[in-house]
Amino acid sequence: MRTAVVTGAAGGIGAAICRRLAADGFTVACLDLRESEVTALAKELADESGSAAARGYGADVRDPASVRAAAERIRHDVGEPWLLVNAAGVFSIQLLPDLDEREWDRIVDTNLKGPFLTCREFLPAMIRAGEGCVVNIASTAGVRGGRRRAAYCASKGGLVLLTRSLAIDHGPDGVRVNCLCPGLIDTQMADWIRHDDAAMAQFDASTPAGRIGSPAEIAAAVSFLASADASYLQGAVLTADGGVTA
Repeated sequence: MRTAVVTGAAGGIGAAICRRLAADGFTVACLDLRESEVTALAKELADESGSAAARGYGADVRDPASVRAAAERIRHDVGEPWLLVNAAGVFSIQLLPDLDEREWDRIVDTNLKGPFLTCREFLPAMIRAGEGCVVNIASTAGVRGGRRRAAYCASKGGLVLLTRSLAIDHGPDGVRVNCLCPGLIDTQMADWIRHDDAAMAQFDASTPAGRIGSPAEIAAAVSFLASADASYLQGAVLTADGGVTA
């Protein structure tokens, strides 16, 4: 049974990814700053599967010592991961002149430094094994600009190009690195619009799919990118946004 590490596992998208990967047969290491929540999620997944197929770990992806400590525990408990999904992310709506430096650091450190630290921690074993897979969860904000989203767009745009660079460097080592860019998804991160009926109606009317996306749909895309069916995808940037960027 292959092991998958999922960061941001307590979030709406992260938890959905953990559920899907457990259903796909992975042993899932669920990482999040909110340790009690991922521990509960892991227990739920393990109970559903009837085996110790999931474990929860508290970790701050912005902190190299925290990432390293979690990685050591994962290696001890379930071995080196074959799959790494970087789903941890934070969002902010603010004009750049009003943006506090600490808020910039929070966004960039979580959304971009976090994947750097986890990739640095887990890639070497994948390279030694000659196989592995990394899926970075970016955003449509990583492929186009957005109003009052300078920090978020910068962090997600960086993650898109980090993905492509890692694919170039480590594709020859047998490691596939791809990126998924969700659009508006029905999670807490979309609270800025999803509780505004007029704004949601306008969004639905202007979107080819005619609706907001679900976490399960993003998890299904991750499942595909981690599957043998995606064996020729390397450095791909897959957009899942209901057609908004079309």
